[in-house]
Amino acid sequence: MQSSKIPVVSIVACLLPEMGIGFQGSLPWRLSKEMKYFRQVTSLTKDSQKKNAVIMGRKTWQSIPARFRPLPNRLNVVISRSFESTLREENDLPNKYFKVNSLKGAFEQLHAQFGAELERIYIIGGGEVYNQCYDMIDHWLITALTPVETVVPEMDTFLDKDRLNSLYQECNGDLASFVPPGTELPHVNEDGHFIDHEKGYEFEYTLYNRK
Repeated sequence: MQSSKIPVVSIVACLLPEMGIGFQGSLPWRLSKEMKYFRQVTSLTKDSQKKNAVIMGRKTWQSIPARFRPLPNRLNVVISRSFESTLREENDLPNKYFKVNSLKGAFEQLHAQFGAELERIYIIGGGEVYNQCYDMIDHWLITALTPVETVVPEMDTFLDKDRLNSLYQECNGDLASFVPPGTELPHVNEDGHFIDHEKGYEFEYTLYNRK
């Protein structure tokens, strides 16, 4: 398990029941409420003197519109096997970001170089990076989507539901205290779930902690 000195959290939206997370390299949905939640969770901190890092694969990086990269107010790390093994700062955009060739290397070097500055490390995709991280991380924040008034979208990329459930357990009662202050959650329903609706989807914000 990754050192708890800087908690490592995967954050993702997925389609129930198979936990689909994408189709042909992109998201089949554009949900402004879910995107706002993602932005707030990954940008805000409990300690105002610290910031968060976001780690993503090269394809996820390239899928972000150029005008929005790097993601603001977060330390951006891009992973590709074609990069060097040393965490390398890039300055070819208005704001710097970093490149490295492995997820393990990213964790180790973020701890070594920025340990005192970082509150959390978030993994934000894509599928290959998520599939590498099950044995390395502490928590999952999963937005579980269910189509209720829309056509079920086609999916070709999925979370490993069996590994998730064997290594982690849902702890949704802890969600409100886990996300940073300022994160806007929907009102909890009578069953204790944070449920929202948009564009024909019902979605629940969930927290999984390492067993």
